[in-house]
Amino acid sequence: MTVVGIIAEFNPFHNGHLYLLQQIKKKFPQATVVVVMSGNFLERGEPACIDKWTRTKQVLLAGVDLVVELPVAYCVQPADRFAWGAIKILNELGIDYLCFGAEHAQYDFSQMACQVAKVHGNFQKFNESYAAAYQRAVTEKIGHPVDQPNDLLGLAYAKACQQLTSKIQLVPIQRVAAAYHDQSLNPKQKIASATAIRKAWHQADQQVGNYLPTTSWQTIKQQKPLTWDDFWPWLRYRIISSTPQQLKVIYDVTEGLEYRLQQQLIKLPLTASFDDWIKAVKTKRYTYTHLSRIAVNILLQLKQAEVEQQFKQPYLRPLGFNARGQQILHQIKKQTAWPVIVKVGQKEVKKIVEIDYRAGKVYELASHRPQDLKQAPLIIN
Repeated sequence: MTVVGIIAEFNPFHNGHLYLLQQIKKKFPQATVVVVMSGNFLERGEPACIDKWTRTKQVLLAGVDLVVELPVAYCVQPADRFAWGAIKILNELGIDYLCFGAEHAQYDFSQMACQVAKVHGNFQKFNESYAAAYQRAVTEKIGHPVDQPNDLLGLAYAKACQQLTSKIQLVPIQRVAAAYHDQSLNPKQKIASATAIRKAWHQADQQVGNYLPTTSWQTIKQQKPLTWDDFWPWLRYRIISSTPQQLKVIYDVTEGLEYRLQQQLIKLPLTASFDDWIKAVKTKRYTYTHLSRIAVNILLQLKQAEVEQQFKQPYLRPLGFNARGQQILHQIKKQTAWPVIVKVGQKEVKKIVEIDYRAGKVYELASHRPQDLKQAPLIIN
């Protein structure tokens, strides 16, 4: 059996994602499709617009066979660590191919990964961000910029495969119609960026349904998309009520940033928003995305030790499957030494999925939808 993997957020599942699935079905007509999907908090440092169970249902109805959760400790990471965590899970699932959208599908990402294998994060310039310094180093090694979001992830996937000595073959698929950062819907097209879709949906634009598969839109059209605004009161409380010493132990809070995070908030008016705070904290050293990930870490009270422990103790958490996906899952259970968490109880919360359980409880504050405890995987026949 050929097994094709996808790493995704599906925030939400839209026509561009459906196009990717259709291309996979053309290339691998008999393949089983397995998705490793981010949970309720995402790689760019933001809450998912809809919960992981709703997104799982969307993609299963679209033809995906198995959805496995990417733990939140892997999600709130720069591209390289995000990719490493996702590839590690796909490798354990026995994936043959990884398909992903790319702005330049003609790139040989594996070859480029070899060229930049020795580029590490030892950048000492404090007047630029790590991302900018890394981009400069990659451009020098490869001979041209690799600066588009999906291309960067493709390179990160290739590097992770090499680091893990994985035999997964990379299959980039050309991204079409909309650019990653497009802010508006194009009425002449049926594919739009997730950014534009979320923005239009938040503004109650009724045209947004044209850019999602019918089944996908039907599952969410009565909901309101969640944003940082929904979680800002709780994040603000965390920052204000913490001492600098308490903020310092939060994962990724370094270089005295604990003082700036709090001081800039205190200076702002009480009516300030999350965006106002991020802009106030922003410097050349830190990107908005980096600071947004730190905000998630503060909201979830993620500590350095527990995040590192998560990387040392991986597990598989299926969120949903159909009959083909169930067949893969049965096979994996016989082969893997990793825990396979089908249902979360108190034992799993205390020993394995503590961070994800905590993230789910925080997400419930705004979504009002149960997330983890005793939740069984969705089954689509």
